[in-house]
Amino acid sequence: MLGKIYCKIFSFFVIFLFFSKNVYAQGTASDQYKQMGGVTGLTEICFKTKNLELTLLKQIGQLFYTQPEMGEMIFGLLYDFYDAKAVAMKKKVIWNGTTQSYNKKKFSCNNAADKKLIKQFEIQLMNGLKSKG
Repeated sequence: MLGKIYCKIFSFFVIFLFFSKNVYAQGTASDQYKQMGGVTGLTEICFKTKNLELTLLKQIGQLFYTQPEMGEMIFGLLYDFYDAKAVAMKKKVIWNGTTQSYNKKKFSCNNAADKKLIKQFEIQLMNGLKSKG
């Protein structure tokens, strides 16, 4: 039973890692949640949507329901998510897992190329989440 739980969690994070590499997240689940938080913050500012956040929360709700013992770990990851979302909304940057810092270039909602990139990040991350749902 415990092995099944760890297998599910491992596959959940491997999918995040696979889809997140295209948007700079590297390695840890914390990096991936920071990445998603940043993308969510920028989509909320630029597009007035919370699609990624809502999709993530639905996945987490299912995880809590089926594996409540994961609560403490998920709480920490959600803290990373919302912290990075706040930074993104204030400074218009996204966490870069490779450098373990926020990117230097600020995104602009007035720049079509930036908006396109933000939307691509959101779509990639949402597809990763939905494939697990």
